[in-house]
Amino acid sequence: METQSIVACDVPVVGINPLTTIDYPGKTAAVLFTGGCPWNCRYCHNPSCRDNTGSNGLTWEHIESFLVQRVGFLDGVVVSGGEPTIHANLPVLLDRIRGIGYSIALHTNGCNPEMLQVLTRKGLVDYVAMDVKAPPYLYEHVTRFSNTGVRVARSMSVILESGVGYEFRTTYHPRILDDYNLMDTVRAVYNAGGRRYYIQRFRKMGVSDEELVRYGDIFDVPGDIIEEARKLFDVFGIR
Repeated sequence: METQSIVACDVPVVGINPLTTIDYPGKTAAVLFTGGCPWNCRYCHNPSCRDNTGSNGLTWEHIESFLVQRVGFLDGVVVSGGEPTIHANLPVLLDRIRGIGYSIALHTNGCNPEMLQVLTRKGLVDYVAMDVKAPPYLYEHVTRFSNTGVRVARSMSVILESGVGYEFRTTYHPRILDDYNLMDTVRAVYNAGGRRYYIQRFRKMGVSDEELVRYGDIFDVPGDIIEEARKLFDVFGIR
């Protein structure tokens, strides 16, 4: 038992949101934030998680106690970040959470299709929310990391073939994606087979990029893009 506890802690959980009703559709959930992310997106709202390698991470004993105390109150657990799928022992952590009795949602940027394959085949996730940050030709520009678009395309295929619940989502800021780019992103998701899609309006809270913060929150999404997305997707919304 002690060995399993240590292994689970090899995934650096650097924070907990004790209650959310918006991060796991239809569920009351807690969110575990893992440290570390290989990408450097300007609009990242969790840069403290992205840059945190987990030296001050929570122990499994703390996480387990928190979750056990809330059995019957919470329906599920969201594992977010940072980017959870970069951690080799993520399946161990999810298995431990599953053992307490929780449904599990994973939030990911799609950088690790191999890990997504493992998680879906082992039945360790019930829902995957994956960011689709840009059309393929802009991916490296947005993530500021090479070869990202190819891996994202593979991750989308893994999710769609797995049969798990899912959503794809794009954060919109006109300084990062203009109207043409956003429309291309919408169509790329549809052409890949996605039928559940959300556009998320940029919010400046937590963002470290000074230019985007000065620009402020984004409230409006181009109407023609909304109209097109509503025609294409079975499930579509603006957040």
